[in-house]
Amino acid sequence: MKNDFLNRLNLNGKVAIVTGGSSGIGKATAFGLAANGAHVVLVGRDEKKGSRVSGDICSAGGKAIYIQADVSKADEIAGMVEYTVSKLGRIDILVNAAGISIKSTPTEHVSEEEWDKVLNINLKGAFICCQTVARAMIKQKYGKIVNVGSLQGEMVLPLRAAYAASKGGLKQVTKSMAIEWAKYNINVNVVAPGFVRTPMTEQVLSDEFWYNVVVSNTPLGRPAQPEEISDVILFLASDAASYITGQTIVVDGGWTAGNFVEFR
Repeated sequence: MKNDFLNRLNLNGKVAIVTGGSSGIGKATAFGLAANGAHVVLVGRDEKKGSRVSGDICSAGGKAIYIQADVSKADEIAGMVEYTVSKLGRIDILVNAAGISIKSTPTEHVSEEEWDKVLNINLKGAFICCQTVARAMIKQKYGKIVNVGSLQGEMVLPLRAAYAASKGGLKQVTKSMAIEWAKYNINVNVVAPGFVRTPMTEQVLSDEFWYNVVVSNTPLGRPAQPEEISDVILFLASDAASYITGQTIVVDGGWTAGNFVEFR
């Protein structure tokens, strides 16, 4: 019997851009997209890491190239899109996985520089990537955009004001884009992870106090692995999710089911 669901998950012939594709959730997503048939364009600032990941994907039988770009700079995003379209002909999928955080800081002590640094990458950068890529998707009347949000777009932890603002803003602007671009057959969604074991969270999860906060508030009792997030991204990037747009899919091990926070 033919399995139409599995066919709709297939990404053969699709071209996918993944920002932040050299580590963490972005890296897991890049490998997953390539394993399902997509030609992956990894975007990041670290040429050595990006080239290594794209090489590893190709060695595993996938298709990938690396483009060095800073997503906080509009001209570099434009160059990324121009290069992808000229080399691969189209852009079917965009995954905005690039993101940063800063050390836990009382809100009254967050500097303007720290605020701008987080918002410029997590919100402004993601917005400009969506905007620029969407112009290509509008022409082809097809596209899947998945923005990587956060648990902190749904609720907040103390000492994380800039990060929470960036992810909350990303959730709202995703809804706006989904409404505007639906007529072009472009789906725009957010995947909002809880705590995931990545290089960005290593410092937090290695701290005994914060680790206990995470596991005591997560019904599944552990942080996620990157692949547990990328699997949901792959679904939203496929035609199996063709009727989902403007939504935030929370993948947090059950944290927000009870929405309780314990600090001991």
